[in-house]
Amino acid sequence: MKGQISRAMLHKTTFLRGFLGITALFLLILSFFSCKKSSDSSSQSKTTLATQSSWKIQSVGADLDKNGTVDYDATSQLQACQTDNIYTLKSDGTGTADEGVLKCNSTDAQTTAISWSFKSNETVFSGNLGIFTGDATISTLNDVNFVVWKDTTLSSTPMRMYVTLKH
Repeated sequence: MKGQISRAMLHKTTFLRGFLGITALFLLILSFFSCKKSSDSSSQSKTTLATQSSWKIQSVGADLDKNGTVDYDATSQLQACQTDNIYTLKSDGTGTADEGVLKCNSTDAQTTAISWSFKSNETVFSGNLGIFTGDATISTLNDVNFVVWKDTTLSSTPMRMYVTLKH
């Protein structure tokens, strides 16, 4: 019985570590958006909404059955040095990731250049951060929220990762 509990704890710990690693990676990728509040976001282009002002991470979660509802909220697993980062996009496909007040690694640069674009009729965000190049499907992009998701597999478990950014 002890062996079964230990294996279960090890599997859970491995799963959470992997989940947090992927979460951090997606946060970097999916957090490169900027927008400004407006009274009518429906008439604005996605590029305008994404580039009007800076974004910060509000939440991260996993939709294990891919039904559109987050089943596991991983926001509390993020470090303060990740959630204070500020992401700004420019309409020319460039932008910056600012470490904010807290740095996870003191030797990291305060700001890092990023590149980004929309694909598939502005339904997919594509970002290149040097350590990761990838696409994420846009769930919501308005003058308040930018929500993106990406299908992934963690510890042999397929899931959909959601990242919500907010001004």
